[in-house]
Amino acid sequence: MLRLDMNLVWNIVNLIVLYLLLKHFLIQPVMGIMNKRQAMIENSISNARTSEEQAAVIKKQYEEKLAASAEEGSKIVEEAKAQAKAQYERILKSADEDAGRVVEDAHKKAEADQEKALREAKAQIAGLVIAAAAKVVNQEASALSDQALYDSFLAEAGDSHDAGSN
Repeated sequence: MLRLDMNLVWNIVNLIVLYLLLKHFLIQPVMGIMNKRQAMIENSISNARTSEEQAAVIKKQYEEKLAASAEEGSKIVEEAKAQAKAQYERILKSADEDAGRVVEDAHKKAEADQEKALREAKAQIAGLVIAAAAKVVNQEASALSDQALYDSFLAEAGDSHDAGSN
């Protein structure tokens, strides 16, 4: 059976002392290191989550800026198109005005040429009248020859006037 002797008591005392020494010198420092390590790991995880949240915020800001840049780019393109259209219309209006001035100048020149031709025709008519008057003065003609001379004069004057109005 079981005998209780002194060796057994010393063994139990030794075990208790060993346990206390191990607890004090080994288990507590190891547990402290493990607690510190666990706190460091939790801190690292917390920092990683914070960094991940910051990265998500930065990514969202980047995407917003990218969308804003795309919108601004399309706005710039639209403004450039509007400016090009306005410039096109200005050039077209200027060309129309220039063409109108050219046509107006051509009309004025045509009218001036027509008036010049009319003056020349009047000068020719005046010359014919003078020539006819000289013939009448130099010749004594009968009433029939006067009538023929008058008809001839009107025919020539009419032809000159028709040529000047064309």
